[in-house]
Amino acid sequence: MRLYTAEELKKMPTLHSGHFDNLKIDTGTVRVWLSRMTVADGAPYNNQVTVERLLAGKWTEVDKYEG
Repeated sequence: MRLYTAEELKKMPTLHSGHFDNLKIDTGTVRVWLSRMTVADGAPYNNQVTVERLLAGKWTEVDKYEG
């Protein structure tokens, strides 16, 4: 899976807004979320990217990294 930067993801349309994150990519089997939280909010770093994969019918977090 390609690692996206926060700047790349910010330029993409938001498909869905969650409580803390914006869904930027949804292929049906992979989802990429960009967090709106910052270190000041208590996040480990600014612009965290979370990647989920659909495994056995359940969305499973497979990666988190600083955008």
